[in-house]
Amino acid sequence: MSGGISDFFPFAFKAGERVLDIGAGTGRDASRLQRAGIEAYAIEPSAEMRKCALAAHPGLEGKLFEGSLPHGMPGSIAGKYDGIILSAVLMHIPDADLFDTAFTVRDLLVDGGKLLVSIPVIRSDVPAQRDRDTLGRLMIIRSAAQVKLLFERLGFTTESEWNAADALGRDGIAWATLFFRYTGVSPRPIDRLESILNADRKVATYKLALLRALCDIALTAYSSVRWETAGKVGVPLDDIAERWLLYYWPLVESSVFLPQINGESKGAKPIAFRKSLEALVSYYRKLGGLPVFLFGEADETLGKTPGALNRAALGKIASTIVNGPVKFAGGALGKREFAYDKSSRMILVDVNLWRELSLMGHWIRDAGLLRWAEMTARLSGDEIKAGQVLDLLIKLNDPLRVDRYVRGVYEAEGALECVWTGKSLKSGFDVDHAIPFALWQNSSLWNLFPASTAVNKAKRDMLPTRTIVRKRRDAIVSCWNLLYGRFPSRFRREAAVLMGRGRRGSVAVNGQSWETQLMNSFEEAIEYTATVRGAHRWEP
Repeated sequence: MSGGISDFFPFAFKAGERVLDIGAGTGRDASRLQRAGIEAYAIEPSAEMRKCALAAHPGLEGKLFEGSLPHGMPGSIAGKYDGIILSAVLMHIPDADLFDTAFTVRDLLVDGGKLLVSIPVIRSDVPAQRDRDTLGRLMIIRSAAQVKLLFERLGFTTESEWNAADALGRDGIAWATLFFRYTGVSPRPIDRLESILNADRKVATYKLALLRALCDIALTAYSSVRWETAGKVGVPLDDIAERWLLYYWPLVESSVFLPQINGESKGAKPIAFRKSLEALVSYYRKLGGLPVFLFGEADETLGKTPGALNRAALGKIASTIVNGPVKFAGGALGKREFAYDKSSRMILVDVNLWRELSLMGHWIRDAGLLRWAEMTARLSGDEIKAGQVLDLLIKLNDPLRVDRYVRGVYEAEGALECVWTGKSLKSGFDVDHAIPFALWQNSSLWNLFPASTAVNKAKRDMLPTRTIVRKRRDAIVSCWNLLYGRFPSRFRREAAVLMGRGRRGSVAVNGQSWETQLMNSFEEAIEYTATVRGAHRWEP
């Protein structure tokens, strides 16, 4: 590109929009906007420059005014604009006026308005650690990161950034062009999540449980969601309900009563599903508790009575989700954040909110857990310590860390080898979570492999590299076939979830072997987790 900031006009603006060029100089850019069918206005502090601009571009007559940032804007430009251009302007603004400049620009834009900024990032004519060029002009070289943060703190989002050499061909000069959109009136996704976590009325833990479930699904079961055409993501209600059952199980099972809704500790109406969940918990209390339930549920061997208790609890939980947090979350900001599609049994989430959950879900989830624990303590009248509750919430999946059923299958195998090294395991072994439990809290069969104790200790909470996964593909698939043969229902169900086919889906479609399809999903999960969580990689 050689035309400077005007190269980006077709990308940023469209015909019929009202755009203001601040610091218009010779009027070249404002004139180009006019030729593109844009209603262009311009501001320029220099009388000489304005004279030159009108001589070169007569079409600016009545559209070009005297003015400067931040406090010298003329009343003649009152009103809101669809877009603003700041081309080679911010470098002439002193640090003391920088915030007021950004604030003035913000006030001139409509909600959703666009801002196109060009700044020099290299100027060989500006001595190091100085703020004036060799001609004595104020010339402050600011990084693109500093300028982005300046505007983002005022409700802008950065949509694009470009770097280019000088349009006039001058050596030692380079530019960055930044494209922002003002979204201050519409809260950012992270602010909307904060509203749910903090600003909404705190009468029950339901909203915290919903956010936790959405975070867990976004991070570890992302393939199960359905991308809608209207800027929404559909999350299966049944998946959320099953997670709620696990979240609330240890709280209901606790020997100390842990209230989850306002007044519950004083005999007021309990959470809607407490009675049905208590019945399920009570049934399994003498049978081994949550681990036994989870194995039977995953292997579809619950039996008639526990199966009925499970369905009753999930039914009440699902109803609570739809009529509670889905219906009311986000009310503090005047906008309901979620909706329910009855025909598909999907909870609908705004795509921008889902993106935030996918990228920042582990932080959001952890913040929610702390607030959940604090809220439970408050609901108890501070008779219970938040730490006690947090221990139960965090240790929720501890019973799954060592799957004795899987260990038994591997122990029975005559010629067992370490999945990562291929060495014989004759004197004991560990069951390794390929995707560490600390990152996914997932003990699905496809994630559990035999490994030597030394290898398991060396790997710790690191993710295997793509190289070692592909190198040991046959060994991984061999373990999968072994476990599939022993626990067909459970394996098929857990593999289908990872592959995005739902808990009742098939593990093989489109003519490919299920092993190939599962391996593709397995590798994707590892690489996605490595990127989002910044996890260290490992290979022997």
